[in-house]
Amino acid sequence: MATMKDISKRAKVSLSTVSAVINQSAYVSPELTKRVMQVIEELNYRPNAVARSLKKKSTNTIGVIVTDILNPFYPPMIKGIEDVAFNNGFNVILCNISNEHKRILTYLELMLEKQVDGLLLANIATTEDFNEIEKTGLKYVLINRKPPFYGKNFVGVNNELSSELAVNHLVALGYKRIAYFGGNLEINTARERKAGFISCMTHHGLEVDPKLVFEGEYTLESGYTNVKKMLELVDNLPEVICAVSDVVAFGVIKGLRDSEIRVPEDIAVIGNDNSTFSENFLVPLSSVDHSTYDMGKLSMDLLLELIKEKNEIAARQIILTPSLVIRESCGYRSNKENI
Repeated sequence: MATMKDISKRAKVSLSTVSAVINQSAYVSPELTKRVMQVIEELNYRPNAVARSLKKKSTNTIGVIVTDILNPFYPPMIKGIEDVAFNNGFNVILCNISNEHKRILTYLELMLEKQVDGLLLANIATTEDFNEIEKTGLKYVLINRKPPFYGKNFVGVNNELSSELAVNHLVALGYKRIAYFGGNLEINTARERKAGFISCMTHHGLEVDPKLVFEGEYTLESGYTNVKKMLELVDNLPEVICAVSDVVAFGVIKGLRDSEIRVPEDIAVIGNDNSTFSENFLVPLSSVDHSTYDMGKLSMDLLLELIKEKNEIAARQIILTPSLVIRESCGYRSNKENI
């Protein structure tokens, strides 16, 4: 492998001149620069990334930690992050913690060893995890979820509004008896979406039947299990189920179909977050889009600001506005009433 000394020897210039050309750290005449660059190309020289990072005090690398890479919520978000990173000459290290606290400890240690310039953390919301992130001293941005009373850098969506958009659409279709399949209320997104659902139902003068409100996790299994619970416990079934996320809605639809209940003919379903699989699921799923690509893009933009700014800048919280996406799973209540 060629070295800077090899380049110096062949180009007949000093080692410091070669270094100045490679690192752009000092003025070198166009003639000498051209000569050095020609030799670099001839020898197929590749700079030592570690040595350069020590000199620059930057590795141009950021770490991205997500909770569950199998969740279809993530691909657009990660693409947004990577697009901005690539355009700015940054590399991305992606880590999946599978919702295990011990894994985040391992990956945070890895990030410190790799001397990353900053971190993006998607759906990391427990106080325990957050405290470990703070200990690293690295610049970071949280994405989508945040711990209680968090006031630092964050990119997310208006969760209450996302539920309101869903309920408003269902009411406009003529539905009145609406069930809600939620998430773990220790997570801010689950709390906020449930609050938006209850608030909008109340606004329309509709009853929120406690027997039709279920808590769970952001998983397909949770949606499926809660359907089975509902069918066992409730005699008067809902006309429609509003799910806290698309993954939960997928489980709902599967549970209903396995119980020979048609979607949307017997019970309609609407999701939340418009994941990549929603359009082509068993029944194309109506949902609320969170612009997850933009979420990733904006979080990377914000992290770059933090990295490039030597002095600490004021914390920013960017909240995106969701939008309704109508597909087949909600059906058309007004048509049923006319039959």
